[in-house]
Amino acid sequence: MHIILISTTFINLTFGVWLYYVLNKSRVLYNDRFGFTATFSASSTLGLIAALNLFLLFPDHFEILGMINLLLGICIGWLFGSMLNAQSLIAGIYNGGIGGIMGTMAGAVIMNPAICGLPATALTEQQIIIFFALLSICIQGISAILLIFSFRA
Repeated sequence: MHIILISTTFINLTFGVWLYYVLNKSRVLYNDRFGFTATFSASSTLGLIAALNLFLLFPDHFEILGMINLLLGICIGWLFGSMLNAQSLIAGIYNGGIGGIMGTMAGAVIMNPAICGLPATALTEQQIIIFFALLSICIQGISAILLIFSFRA
């Protein structure tokens, strides 16, 4: 199961690097509004997915992983936000950090639904982890394709 989680993490980070490359290559062609929107969506989505995948890989280290995910989200937001101006930089840092924290919280609820008072599911823990790992690939891929499509339109 760790092989599936490692491969989904690698695929999601590859989507993120590809998206950064495409947006950074053509950053002189879009205006401040699109730069803000691209930073907002890319940093929050990639921060959420990266934090979720890392939490599913290492569920026993909540405190350390929470800080690592927060810093990872902030770094992702800084990378995407630094493409254009200070407004995009601030939005990227904020949304990347929020995405990192949300991914950590979602991973904690996925691993133990009783945290939020949700009933235990009939599925096994492995099935749930594999479902959310594959869902993260779909979310990251769809958001990257929509962002590229909105740039082309």
